[in-house]
Amino acid sequence: MTGGSGWRGGFRRRAPKPPEDPTSGDAARGKAMRLLARRDYPSKLLRSRLGEAGYEAEAVDAAVTDLEDLRYVNDERYVDSAVAGRAARGQGPIRIALELVRQGCPKELVEATVRREDPEWAERAVALRRRRFGAGAPADGKERARQVRFLMQRGFTGGQVRAALAAAGDDEDLDLSDAPVDFDADDAAD
Repeated sequence: MTGGSGWRGGFRRRAPKPPEDPTSGDAARGKAMRLLARRDYPSKLLRSRLGEAGYEAEAVDAAVTDLEDLRYVNDERYVDSAVAGRAARGQGPIRIALELVRQGCPKELVEATVRREDPEWAERAVALRRRRFGAGAPADGKERARQVRFLMQRGFTGGQVRAALAAAGDDEDLDLSDAPVDFDADDAAD
């Protein structure tokens, strides 16, 4: 379809309307409630969204603190839910942890919830590899590398990848280092 209608197949986002009173804690709380009605947010990300909407820091702090007291905003609940949801989609512990730290979730809470060395992660890697590539062992080195790359990109550790390939009957010795992931906020911002 051609013509001068100006429609290019996408939606145009309107610029956010600035708040009438950016110092009002009640207005910031109302905006936060509207955001939370759509999905859950960790407190740091919610603060950021309210700041982007034009509310002043004091109003944002008052609103988020009030919502935390009412338990509408709960970082622990958010992290538990996010880890479960991402794990169900086939993501590994490293990828999940990095994404949550990037969103501003407390590093210690994320690390405690993810527990990268939990045997359940190896079982998830085995199940994901089986779903994606079948029950048999990789036929050659090229296929093995492809499966390793797939699982590593999903965020599984070297030990979990080795366990997934061993469960398939692959007895090749893989040299995958289990270097710990540093969850520094500086790295997460990159």
